[in-house]
Amino acid sequence: MLIIISSESKFKPDGGYVIYNVDGQNYKEELIPASLLNPKLDFKYLNPLQTVFYKFYESGSSLIATPTSSGKTVCALHFIQSHKGFKVYTTPTKALANEVYKFFKKVFSNVDLRTGDVIEEAYEMTSDIVVCTYESLVLSLRNKGWGYYADAIVVDEIHFVFTNRGTILEEIVAFMKNRVDILGLSATLPRYKDISDWLSAKLVIKSNFRPVPIIKTNENLEI
Repeated sequence: MLIIISSESKFKPDGGYVIYNVDGQNYKEELIPASLLNPKLDFKYLNPLQTVFYKFYESGSSLIATPTSSGKTVCALHFIQSHKGFKVYTTPTKALANEVYKFFKKVFSNVDLRTGDVIEEAYEMTSDIVVCTYESLVLSLRNKGWGYYADAIVVDEIHFVFTNRGTILEEIVAFMKNRVDILGLSATLPRYKDISDWLSAKLVIKSNFRPVPIIKTNENLEI
């Protein structure tokens, strides 16, 4: 299923609506209260992207292709809550891993972090959720460590497969595909269909809505 979210959707702290297209048919719906997803969230309403993912995701692998700062991490929260067992959220950088880890710590009681630092590896994995870098996950897969036992995985910035980091992502997906559900999170890109086919995604969401609008500046401004 391919769902395209319109740029005409509206989002404010006190509500709004989402306009989306499924199989050529347009729909308009009110945004969903965030408490329905998780009562620990500190905002009132899910935004258009989060509302659509909450409404339509049930199981299987999925891909979200949407502009930066669209709230993809909250979609990952729903994906993680929809699966039992051990879940992995992997990112390309330590900075992003730490950012996601801090967000999840506000929602889940116990989350582990693995970014390749020696001090982290000294501690036993005690949680059913781990946030990690690509390299840390691949190392654990090669050695049949904690990543080997994942029951679901979120791959953030999955469009990195088209960069010089592509081989490491290919190794992750090749190992995980057809074994566990994968949620791929991507910036908007023209080849999202290639990634969705690669993941065998049952649900694909492409969003043209930007919660944070682009601010145009005067290119002729003199400094």
